[in-house]
This record gives sequence, structure tokens and C-alpha cells, in this order.
Amino acid sequence: MRILGLVVPALLILNTPAIAVEFKGQNIDGQKLPARAYYYATGGVYKVQVIFDKQLAKIYFEDGNQITIRLNNPVIVDSNNIEGFGKLGQYPVSNILSVGLAYDNDWTNTTGSQLQQSNSLEGLWRISLD
Repeated sequence: MRILGLVVPALLILNTPAIAVEFKGQNIDGQKLPARAYYYATGGVYKVQVIFDKQLAKIYFEDGNQITIRLNNPVIVDSNNIEGFGKLGQYPVSNILSVGLAYDNDWTNTTGSQLQQSNSLEGLWRISLD
């Protein structure tokens, strides 16, 4: 019975309902919308299509690449300022965990140094709906 008392609350916590992405009081999950994506780390602006799904946004680039980011807020107040976090090759599983491949931008480094400089804006995106 003790195990059941621990398992049931854990299952309830894991099965909390997901919040749909809202804009002007309307659920916009599942709609493919034209947008621009700004990547803070490089300053690049990309013409994209975006599909929202609960607290995630899947960004589709014109060249066929895509990235999934976790939105900072599932309620969109300003359609030109939708921020989220995600890295190429990673899929966000929770607020603090993502899974996928880790890309090493300096794979040709022959010095043997394992230290890499980190850009504090790496992974931060801003979406502006058209």
C-alpha cells in the first residue's frame, strides 16, 4: 500500500494537463503560420513557418531544417515578441531537460582543449508572426 501511495501522486503530477498556446483568447495549436525567427546568438533573421503545440513551437526553415523550442509563455500577448529556448539537434522534454545530439562547433580543434566559450544567448529565439 505504501508503494501505491507513492505511485498515484507521481502519476498525477506527470499527467498534468498541457496548456495550449493562446493568442487573443484563441487556441492556435496545430496551425502552420508564416513568421520570422530571430536567433539572439547570431543576430540572424529567418523567414519561417511555425506550428505551436502546447508550450512548444516547431520552426520550419525555408531550407528544410527545423527546430523545436520551448516557449517562455504559452499565452501570446505580442505577436512580434514570442520568445523561447531551443538548440539545433535538441528536443525539449521538460522545462529543464532536452534530449538529442550535441553539436561541437569546433570539432577540428587540435589543441586538445576541452574548454569552450559559451554564448549566454545561445538557444534563445524570438518569433514574430506575419
